[in-house]
Amino acid sequence: MEVGGVLTYEGSKCLRQRLILSTLSGKPVRIRNIRAKADDPGLKDYEVSFIRLLDCLNNGSSIEGHRVLSGATVHACPFCKTPISITLTGITNNELDPTVDMICASLVPVLRRFVGGDDGPSVKCVRRGMSPGGGGRVVFTCPVRRSLTAFQWMDSGQIKRIRGVAYTSRVTPTVANRMLDAAKGMFLKFLTDVYFTVDNAKAVSPGFGLCAVAESNKGTIVCAEAMSHTPGQEGGVAGAAASTPEEIGEKAASRLLEEIWRGGCVDAIAQPLLLTFMALAPTDVSKAVLGPLTPYTMHFLRHLRDFFHVTFKIDEHKEERIAEDDSSLPERRTGAAKLVLTCIGVGYSNIGKGQI
Repeated sequence: MEVGGVLTYEGSKCLRQRLILSTLSGKPVRIRNIRAKADDPGLKDYEVSFIRLLDCLNNGSSIEGHRVLSGATVHACPFCKTPISITLTGITNNELDPTVDMICASLVPVLRRFVGGDDGPSVKCVRRGMSPGGGGRVVFTCPVRRSLTAFQWMDSGQIKRIRGVAYTSRVTPTVANRMLDAAKGMFLKFLTDVYFTVDNAKAVSPGFGLCAVAESNKGTIVCAEAMSHTPGQEGGVAGAAASTPEEIGEKAASRLLEEIWRGGCVDAIAQPLLLTFMALAPTDVSKAVLGPLTPYTMHFLRHLRDFFHVTFKIDEHKEERIAEDDSSLPERRTGAAKLVLTCIGVGYSNIGKGQI
């Protein structure tokens, strides 16, 4: 709700969404009662680091609070005054947020589609850092653009190949081979162009995982990942954590197959980034086909309405049905029901970048 010209929210939910959209829109935001009933109320250390990063990217920001490495920053970087080159340190792979591998595979291609070029954005993992010890090092570079262009992204194409990486840290190197063998065993049932690389890192904390990426003939990229649970966390983040390399490989493969079944022109973690660029596009119609919206994306749509007064028209995607040879059988639809999201952009312009 808006109180005295300031958008006011309560709680820690969607904190990064609200801060990013406040940065882009220039609208002040007040967030109260952050974990007010918790034993350790207020902001966590990683949230404080995120706020400090936003403060470094901004000119003239004002941050007030009683207590003072995220993929969310890619939303705002194309609209900075000068090109961005940031070195981030800490945890690159954990179970709570998209890892550096998923950001490279999923978010960066979407970013390149709109702000690309010879100096297009890039993410380079110099050193991997597993949870909880961290010690990772990532270099993120991004050019700036004055404005975006309206677009229509309606065809996701068909999957033509699967790539990925099996990574380990302070475990026997054979763990990576066991993970990729289990994953490839599932993928080879559907297509033959499957290839994985191995990254045996020496991070501070032990761990292992596998990130799988599927690419279509239309340039659509979807990814999924599974990794071992953090030592000391019984049962992992959500339910019982897989303990063997074979289970990790099979879980990553199952998650990627589910993402492929969901369909759409981007995967689940890239939905908010795509919707941001649609809302910031010129005052023309932008349209995209997405799979079922995640709860995070639904919250993001509400926040886009609050900060930019942009609403999306959501229709069911009328895809072509596959007819059986026997006309008496019903037609089959591939994957989950898709949605067509349409909006008219606000014509956002980066006033910090001069006209060329």
